[in-house]
Amino acid sequence: MDNPGWYLIAYDIAAPLRLRRMHRRLRREGMALQQSVFLVQHTQAGIAALMDELASLMHRREDDLRAYPIPGPDEIWLRGKGVMDGALIMPDGKDRVHSHEPPTRSWWRRLTGKK
Repeated sequence: MDNPGWYLIAYDIAAPLRLRRMHRRLRREGMALQQSVFLVQHTQAGIAALMDELASLMHRREDDLRAYPIPGPDEIWLRGKGVMDGALIMPDGKDRVHSHEPPTRSWWRRLTGKK
């Protein structure tokens, strides 16, 4: 049986209508990390089917769609406005910019299962 893995899906869509369709479809599938970057969990067959479906929403010569396998959400380094007051979150889950602990009910903690 194919075990689920984690993937970052990123896209660059030229036309607003196609962009909205792509974004809506991926919002149902995973978690938005940025406006055009999503974190999803799927088996290899599942991610292949999803990528085929997403490819049907885009124009091959104008748009770009990519999926990057990652070990898990706790392997992502984050920095910026969408991340707990601009802190740098490293794979060990520690906040490298501020000395305080991130909120206990944050989406990052729920996602990674860290306490």
